[in-house]
Amino acid sequence: MIMSRLRPQIQGRPTGGQTEPAEKVRPDRAAREAMKKDRERDATAAMKEYEAEKRAVLANTERLRALRLAKEAGQEPAKPAKPAKAAKKGS
Repeated sequence: MIMSRLRPQIQGRPTGGQTEPAEKVRPDRAAREAMKKDRERDATAAMKEYEAEKRAVLANTERLRALRLAKEAGQEPAKPAKPAKAAKKGS
């Protein structure tokens, strides 16, 4: 049959290559636990990074909103003093 040539693994036949025993494919319990802890650490680090970015975006949004509202109200917001740059004299 054509179907048997297309999908031999469905019928329980080997696919032609040698397969490894199940013990070698599955990691042992200690390796699984280590992988699980690694995933947990990665998830925790990713969540902290996400929350830090979220706080930064919210702080920037608040700052920009305050600037916009001050501009719309006709007030000039207090800006931090910038050091004056000395003009270069050409030779």
